[in-house]
Amino acid sequence: MILPVLISISLVHIMVPAGYYFWMKRLSKKGNWNLTLSDFEPKVTLIVATYNEANIIEDKLNNIRELTYPKDNLEVIVVDSASTDGTAQVVKDYLERNSLPFKTIVIEEDQRRGKSKALNNALQTASGNIVATSDADCIWTPQSFNNALKYLSDKSVAAVCGVEVLTNPEESSAARTELQHRQVFNFIRVGESKLQSTIVFEGALALYKKGLLEKFDEDCDDSGSALNLVQKGFRTIMVPDASFLNACPRGWKAKATKKIRRAQHLVDVWWKCLKLSLRRKSKMNPWISASNIFLYLFNPFLFPVFMVTIVGIFLTWPLTSLTIPVFLLVPKLRDGIITYLSNYVFLLYAILMQALGRKQIVWKK
Repeated sequence: MILPVLISISLVHIMVPAGYYFWMKRLSKKGNWNLTLSDFEPKVTLIVATYNEANIIEDKLNNIRELTYPKDNLEVIVVDSASTDGTAQVVKDYLERNSLPFKTIVIEEDQRRGKSKALNNALQTASGNIVATSDADCIWTPQSFNNALKYLSDKSVAAVCGVEVLTNPEESSAARTELQHRQVFNFIRVGESKLQSTIVFEGALALYKKGLLEKFDEDCDDSGSALNLVQKGFRTIMVPDASFLNACPRGWKAKATKKIRRAQHLVDVWWKCLKLSLRRKSKMNPWISASNIFLYLFNPFLFPVFMVTIVGIFLTWPLTSLTIPVFLLVPKLRDGIITYLSNYVFLLYAILMQALGRKQIVWKK
């Protein structure tokens, strides 16, 4: 009698995420943006927050120089959070050697307090009507800035982010499984954007209307900032024609650290959405809000039930265990299983860390 109940619970665990994914995938491919776009070249301030980026910050500045956006409408702020490798000095030396076609400001903080606090520090100096954020270790494609900006010409859109393209998808098991995750992730977030908004934001390529932003959220980072804008009645969207290049950590230990940190922010932001929904104050599309609240806050607890169910099925019907070699020998199926298992382990661990009050504000490089 127990096994049928476990199977029913496990079907909910699998079918709800699958159903939401296929719905969002269809929307991402065939849905309409319902936006009115026009030529848009406002004054933009691009903020790059750094910590111990001395070996790559020049590459980032060169990447910014290659953007096709008019440089006289661009201001760049590098805000360094007490780096110990001389990142700020590297930037200053670079500026002395190179005549940049855009204004560049260097802000040096005397202590490391986290990315959002650094962004808010730089925001006080920003003079642009649009504020953009990027990471030092990612590369923007030349047209990505222009492509993202055009969506902000619509009055209903307050923020736009781009999609991540992995530069090393075949380098390791950690990278291959991240590629599978990213493919699903991007379909869902673009689909949500076409339906209304996505608040799961990519701070490595994000643009905000400064007059609406006020400040970056210091509790939930990029996603918290997007949620605050949605609560003001505006749309926040991910657009597929604005992309940035980034490398996935080669090893599982580094990947786990990064994924758990991101998962903690997502658990936090969807917990806020749950409280807003219970108070009937949420401005998000109810389908998007309810689906993600289930996926991030409730479904992880069904994961152990699903694993017990699989063991129970193998013990009750031993012949079903013959399917195991198929899943292990077919590379895409094997990577898919690893992606599924690791994502839920990371998410459960993130929930535990949040419950214990061990939130990551700053992290090791």
